[in-house]
Amino acid sequence: MASRKAFWIGLATTVLLAMPLTAQAQPPYITTDTNTTLVSFNDGEAGALVAGSGAVVADSLTVINLSPNSPPVIKTVYESVATTLLGAPHATIIGHYAVVTNHTLRLSENLSFVDVDSPAVGKNQVVIMDLRTLEVTDTLQLDTSPWLAKPVGDGNRAIIGLSNGWLVITVDTEGGIVKKTYSEFDLTIMSFDISSDQTSILAGVQGHSGEWWLAKYLLADDDTVVLEGKTTTNEFFVDAPFAPRIAPNGKTALVLNSGGFSDGLLDDVVVVDLTENIVVHSVGQVSDGLESVAIHPSGEFAVISGLNAMPWSVTSHLAVISLLSDSAELLYSLPIEALPEGIEFSKSGEQLFVGSTLANHISVYKVEGMMLTRLPQVLPVGEGHVALGIGFGR
Repeated sequence: MASRKAFWIGLATTVLLAMPLTAQAQPPYITTDTNTTLVSFNDGEAGALVAGSGAVVADSLTVINLSPNSPPVIKTVYESVATTLLGAPHATIIGHYAVVTNHTLRLSENLSFVDVDSPAVGKNQVVIMDLRTLEVTDTLQLDTSPWLAKPVGDGNRAIIGLSNGWLVITVDTEGGIVKKTYSEFDLTIMSFDISSDQTSILAGVQGHSGEWWLAKYLLADDDTVVLEGKTTTNEFFVDAPFAPRIAPNGKTALVLNSGGFSDGLLDDVVVVDLTENIVVHSVGQVSDGLESVAIHPSGEFAVISGLNAMPWSVTSHLAVISLLSDSAELLYSLPIEALPEGIEFSKSGEQLFVGSTLANHISVYKVEGMMLTRLPQVLPVGEGHVALGIGFGR
């Protein structure tokens, strides 16, 4: 009898060990298949501005470390950096450091930009923060407005769009800015993306008279930026290009034709052939207030967030767009709490992270094919999340 019992126990143990990990009980917390760092820039004014509450808290930065086997480690530091809601919602990590841009422009009642001088707004500056210690390692004060930073390669450089051109910085191992290269242009770089081979830049720019357009730039070996030319739009209407994202193949880009604002009208997503620098397709009426886009590592589809932030709106949305054919196609939309600012895929593409300004957390979706399934857990961040960055292997 004892030997039979031992047999069945041994058999059950063998079967359990042979089961694939996905079939075993999942931990009650969020994990990732590789060590992952999320950084959330939080504008304490943002929640008060959007909700109209009038209450303002200090700006903050939240760092979330995810791993395959341990619960998330989440830390938020206040008042060390200033951040802003106005701009593309993409945060930048280079090495162990976050590159935090802030400008002093705010929206007036007539929706024009005005320069605001107050402690809550901060200064025109670029701040380098060590994500391990949450200490500021360097600060660069500017006479111009820095709108957005993006990493250059996997090294120690970042490229920053300014209100008068471009800035490329190099950060040393101690978190100090050791090199600055300016390329001046008589226009504002509102938002942009750089290709994975670090040669092509697609930017949404604004002239001094207020008009917006798309332009392609090239990053030279000496870190200067040169203009290749204005993007041809042909019959496609492009009036407020915002938050471009270049596909992994470096040949195609998606651009949100929304200006980053919600006005109650459904906005389009345009597709750019980056090689020819021409708009080749438009996906109409995706959502109102298109804010951010993430392209899956496979290049087969993209997820786009829509603010839908009119006073009577009750929810925001995520839209999934297929990129399998020559013509991008809207597949479906999902509701999400307001306001989705910044979305990023995990390194494997098996998860999607979405930050929310008013909910003060990051939502996590499981990705199977082109289907998104939301996990019940969230990752809390500081008040007024406005931008999301991601890094791997730290």
